[in-house]
Amino acid sequence: MLLLYAIAIGLLVGRLAGGRVRNLERVQLAWWGLALGGLVVQLVLFAPPVADRIGAAGPAIYVISTLAVLAALMRNLEQPGFTLIAIGAVANLIAILANGGAMPSDPSAWLALTGKAELPVSGFSNSVLIGPQTNFPFLGDVFVLPRSWPLANVFSIGDVLIGIGAAWFLIRAMRETTGSRVHDQLPAPTTASR
Repeated sequence: MLLLYAIAIGLLVGRLAGGRVRNLERVQLAWWGLALGGLVVQLVLFAPPVADRIGAAGPAIYVISTLAVLAALMRNLEQPGFTLIAIGAVANLIAILANGGAMPSDPSAWLALTGKAELPVSGFSNSVLIGPQTNFPFLGDVFVLPRSWPLANVFSIGDVLIGIGAAWFLIRAMRETTGSRVHDQLPAPTTASR
């Protein structure tokens, strides 16, 4: 949910900085279908009817879909902000892989968010509470958007990096031009004959 705030901030700052949303139409991303496919798999995976029945296959499907999105990110590192997005995604993936296919979450963050130091889900979840056995707990969901905010949730340092990178990408892409209108309106140079 932090990413939605980052997108809104990127669009707003990009517009205030003189950028145009229409410039985003010119962005060409390689392997965008792979990234979209990975994200769609995750949306379906966490939907209640699927999450209630997925069982032991859930972590593997989650990791594979995350790797698909990461592969697409790595293919587009030349885009502004994508290096930061990829670093954040790798940080999240390290935490997930080191903890059996689930992102570790701080119980105190959940307590601040929901009033209970437990995961508020039934069925498959991509989260596990941080405990003594948790590997790389500092990479987990240790921060929280206050429950008074819309779309409040817990988030990780990786999510912060992804959000900053996404906002930067939008700002830069909105400000990019393929040529100014002034140049587009200049007559083509002609060769004078002697």
